[in-house]
Amino acid sequence: MTKSAIRTASILLAALLTVPTFASCGDTPDAKSTDSTAADTASVESETVDPNDPSQIKDSLPEGLDFGGKTFRIYNANEAHQIYYEESEELAGDVVNDAVMRRNLAVEERLNITLQHDPYNDTWDSVADSIRRLVMAGDQTYDLFMGHQTGVTQLLADNCFVNTFDLEHLDFSQPWWNNLYMDELSLGSDYRFFLAGDYFITALLNARVVYYNKQIFADHFDNADGLYQEVIDGKWTVDRMAELIKAVYVDVNNDSKPDVDDKLGFVCYATQASVDGFVYGTDIAFTQRDSDGFITLSMISDEAVKLAEKLNDLFHLPGTFTGATGNQASIFASGDTLFLGNGVFSTANGLRSMEADFGFLPHPKYDEDQETYHSLVHDTALLGCIPGSSANLDIAGAVIEALNAESYRTVTPAWYETALKVKYARDDLSGQMIDIIHDSLTTNFIYAYNYALDNIGNIYRDLVSKNSTDYASAVEKKLKSAETKLAALVDVFHGANQ
Repeated sequence: MTKSAIRTASILLAALLTVPTFASCGDTPDAKSTDSTAADTASVESETVDPNDPSQIKDSLPEGLDFGGKTFRIYNANEAHQIYYEESEELAGDVVNDAVMRRNLAVEERLNITLQHDPYNDTWDSVADSIRRLVMAGDQTYDLFMGHQTGVTQLLADNCFVNTFDLEHLDFSQPWWNNLYMDELSLGSDYRFFLAGDYFITALLNARVVYYNKQIFADHFDNADGLYQEVIDGKWTVDRMAELIKAVYVDVNNDSKPDVDDKLGFVCYATQASVDGFVYGTDIAFTQRDSDGFITLSMISDEAVKLAEKLNDLFHLPGTFTGATGNQASIFASGDTLFLGNGVFSTANGLRSMEADFGFLPHPKYDEDQETYHSLVHDTALLGCIPGSSANLDIAGAVIEALNAESYRTVTPAWYETALKVKYARDDLSGQMIDIIHDSLTTNFIYAYNYALDNIGNIYRDLVSKNSTDYASAVEKKLKSAETKLAALVDVFHGANQ
């Protein structure tokens, strides 16, 4: 079945499905219905809405918006994720594909527009140049850019993007927006250039996860789900993870070093990005904001120094293998490793055939006094940015609000509840862990703007790679340059947005 046929069938199905919806909302049998009847009906409708059911949460877009068939073009910098933005040409029978189709159709029909999703194969280090060339040339092709976080944040001083607070119809009070995430990315409380919400689902796909082999844990500690209880009880910490790595390690080939022939405690991708989830999973504050939301760096604290010691120990334990440079998931899937690092939610897709049961864990806390877990989103997740060169700024707010609202109602539940929890999680407690990770998605200013701040967000990566704990010295080497670049960024930003 072709895409046009799919859409035709979907329109018919949508029409059929709306009949009971209209009836339940109190359509009147004739024009003589009184105002009191309408009020009573509205009251009943309000009482029957389930706030825990995303499909029932209404947006604040006014009725009757009609944009005259305009085409709204979206630049997707990562073509591998196109399946979350444009349905397949043939009917796939996949819940996520069908949800994407329903979302796009609903928004197009509601606003009388055509969505055009253009996939590209930009990388995190090429996307900034690609977008900059288009915007600086005044190219009006695109109305929304979706680009890698670590790339598009480098464009802030170039004045490429519209302050979304100035757009009509964006309602950031709604549950499909991640305000904490967007606030962390902001430079000044009156400005918001980067969008994170349900439409930008790659933030969820790229949420950092620690995977564990439940069979190995059961063999050593009896209860395969015991780690889940430790998470719930707030006892899942960096120190606890180190204890478990040491407890399960066996040097099978007696060569006095961890390798793929051993029973490992922890396998990860080198000592690079694997470190990030541990650093920003803590409560340590590396920045401060003034009353206007502007950032200053505050890198030195007792906790920050101690974290360097904890992580250096964790990544250099006898049971930790950091020699995996791309095959860490396959090493873990072979069944002889307790923990997998450098994983994200989408890693689960490659573990479906794993014989032993695996579980999902948030990254551990700094210590038990830390109140909540924080799950870092990998810096290649896509953020939304609206170019100042767009010819459709008058409709951009409404279209993006509708896309996020419909994603919240359809696409996110399809992937999260059906694809992730059902396909990949193998028990109900795993679903509870997935909820904890989902509800704690975060980023950090120095992580997101690392490449604009002399790589100060990667200090822990550098230390662990060098097997060093000299955090204070590492900060001292970078701090002056980072502060100078931050001040310059603020100055340029202020000048460009006065």
